[in-house]
Amino acid sequence: MADNLHERGSQLDNQPSNRAAPLQNNGNINIVLLGKNGVGKSSSGNTILGEDRFTCGRSLYAVTNISSIQRSVIDGRSVSVIDTPGFFCTNLPKEQLSREFARSVFLAAPGVHVFLFVVPFGRFTEQDEVRLTHIKQVFGEDVLKNVIILFTYGDECDQETVQSETDKNEVVRRAVQSCQGYHVLNNRDLTDRQQVSELLLKIETMIEWNKGHYTNEMYQLAQMTTFERFWKIFKDFFNAMIDTFQNMSSSLDNTVAIGDKEWHHTLDSN
Repeated sequence: MADNLHERGSQLDNQPSNRAAPLQNNGNINIVLLGKNGVGKSSSGNTILGEDRFTCGRSLYAVTNISSIQRSVIDGRSVSVIDTPGFFCTNLPKEQLSREFARSVFLAAPGVHVFLFVVPFGRFTEQDEVRLTHIKQVFGEDVLKNVIILFTYGDECDQETVQSETDKNEVVRRAVQSCQGYHVLNNRDLTDRQQVSELLLKIETMIEWNKGHYTNEMYQLAQMTTFERFWKIFKDFFNAMIDTFQNMSSSLDNTVAIGDKEWHHTLDSN
């Protein structure tokens, strides 16, 4: 599976940049921004939308306390961006974090097309790799099929050497391979729409591969204990069997009723 994810990520990173992403049938892309405080989540949301929609700024405290959504039409698509609190910040109570986890998925109804894990370029550490593990724990093992690493501070790096620098860093390379590739964003230039078009193209390609999106039901299932998951599977199977038997019984009753009617009709004729 890791090799498959790596192949997908590599193809996403090497998508041609001179064309816009194709329009999906629903004409909508739902994006959720994840990451710790101060990495540029809100700024990235503004860059994607092309204007200042989310409040952002450097602070000792979290600027974003609740998940919020902003929408815009970009390259012919309706794009929804959900900004979130620093989910990995210990300043927020666990109950609030749990509520905001659920809220971010709910706001993206009918589902999240991509989670952008935001990290400043050149500052990806083993702690960020651990945070990816936390994302799996919260959203489920398969969530990385919907995760792209978004490197901010693109103005401070050489775009032509990003790939080689990523390959040379074992921690970064391992993280990128576990997700669906990466993208670099320069949040200081909202007028650079090419970088946004390239990001949306990668997201569209990922959506085509996944043939779907991350849903609220998938989040609820991820929150269940092992026993709860087993019971849900058993209950769904049991209910399906009941429906099958009821349909068979109804069909049999109809057949008997028709046969009985024909038998009485034969008697009456005689």
